[in-house]
Amino acid sequence: MNRSEVFIFDYGVVALWNFSKAEERQFLSIILKFGVGLLNSDDVEIEDFHFQYDLAGPHQPRIFNDMITLKSSSPLIKLTISHGLAQSVKLSLFENAMEETIDGATPLPRMMAKYGQVKMSRIEIMKIVGQLFRLKMNVNLVSNVLDTPEIFWAEPELEGLYNAIRGYLEISQRAKLLNSRADVLSDLLDMLSEHLNSNEMTFITWVVIVLIFFAVIIAIAEVVVKVYKMQAGIE
Repeated sequence: MNRSEVFIFDYGVVALWNFSKAEERQFLSIILKFGVGLLNSDDVEIEDFHFQYDLAGPHQPRIFNDMITLKSSSPLIKLTISHGLAQSVKLSLFENAMEETIDGATPLPRMMAKYGQVKMSRIEIMKIVGQLFRLKMNVNLVSNVLDTPEIFWAEPELEGLYNAIRGYLEISQRAKLLNSRADVLSDLLDMLSEHLNSNEMTFITWVVIVLIFFAVIIAIAEVVVKVYKMQAGIE
């Protein structure tokens, strides 16, 4: 029961059981060498839980006050719990990214309401649009991560425990809130896109006006030249 166990998920989360901090660092330093698209250390999400064995306790494992109580050391039980914990960590990553992005973009609607336009350069606006669009795509991807893992098709008796872990971590509610914020994100993207299109049309309109102005000037100049020549011929 005192052995260490680890579960690695293909969406970039690792669940470590019975590892000391030093052992965690050592193990992670090894697997990070094979990682792709690694996050900055400041963006890494960590959730710590304690666990214990209670052989005389209830048959079903349980979690309360971040304490996981197990009836046995079954790897399948730990994998089931790890699935829920891993999904929660991945969700936290996008929750924080969403909050930071929306907070950073909050002044834009206020600017539109106050000035009728976004007082930023086109390049700055395009950078924000790119960030928002990338985050929106990531939110769509996380919905796949939060699907029920396929292992529970083969082990349906474990799905109840998995759902209990998800319920404790409020994954469904958090995912719903994340999707609501993604809708706000979509509205913000639409607003910025319309603003960019409007600015582009305004620029094109001014180009046309300038061209018409010069065309009129040239036409007037031609008329003046013709009149001058006619007067010179009469004389």
